Amino acid sequence: MAKNEKKKSKKNSVNLMDVLGGGFLVKEEFARQFPFMVYVTVLLMLLINNTYTAERRNREIAKATKELNDLTVEYVQLKSSIMQASKQSVLTKKLSGTGIKEPVEPLKRINVTEESKGGMTHEN
Repeated sequence: MAKNEKKKSKKNSVNLMDVLGGGFLVKEEFARQFPFMVYVTVLLMLLINNTYTAERRNREIAKATKELNDLTVEYVQLKSSIMQASKQSVLTKKLSGTGIKEPVEPLKRINVTEESKGGMTHEN
């Protein structure tokens, strides 16, 4: 009985020469397992593709985040310089040589009523 079991196990096993010579491809066990091997191969290919796609998306997100941060810094710097340049004291200094002077009187509000639209009068 031990010889029969050895022959069966030898018959069912795949040795290196069968793999290198391609002999395992003609065995009945391989033919039965072939659809499952194709299924596993397709799943592995999908997994690899999904991994590459996720990595590419992560790189795109990192690039967009870096660009957003750079643009935010630029926006804050430009806003600060505009705020600085539009201060009344800075504008007065810049316009001092042109003859334009800072108004001394406070601003007056002009109220237009429906009755006076034709004549356009103003109130203080």
